Amino acid sequence: MAIRVAVIDDHPLFRDGVVATVSAAPEFEVIAEGRSGSDAVRIARHQHPDIILLDVSMPENGIEAAREISATSPSVKIVTLSACDEIDDIARAAGARKSVNKGVSGPELVMILLGVFSET
Repeated sequence: MAIRVAVIDDHPLFRDGVVATVSAAPEFEVIAEGRSGSDAVRIARHQHPDIILLDVSMPENGIEAAREISATSPSVKIVTLSACDEIDDIARAAGARKSVNKGVSGPELVMILLGVFSET
C-alpha cells in the first residue's frame, strides 16, 4: 500500500515538480494538491493523507494551517517546505515533524518523507 501524500504550495511550477518527484517514487501516491492554507486544512480533514507537504510562505499562512491540522487531524504527518532555514523551530512548534529546505534534491526529499512516515 502506497504512502498517501498531499502537496500544498502556491507556486504551480514548484508544486508540479514536487508532485512529479514524489509520484515517481514507488512508495508514494500523491492524492491531492493545493495552493493555500485553507486547501491544506480541507485536504487533511477530508482526504486524510499520511503526509502533507506544506509550504510555509503562501496565502493563508502555512504555519497557521500546520497548527490547525495538528489540532484537528493529528494522524496527518506534516512536513513543511521553506526557502528559509530559520523557519524550522517555528514549524516544529506548529506541529511539523520535519522542515525541508526547498533546495533539497528529489532523492533527498524522498528519503526525508520515508523517514517521517516510519516515525511513530
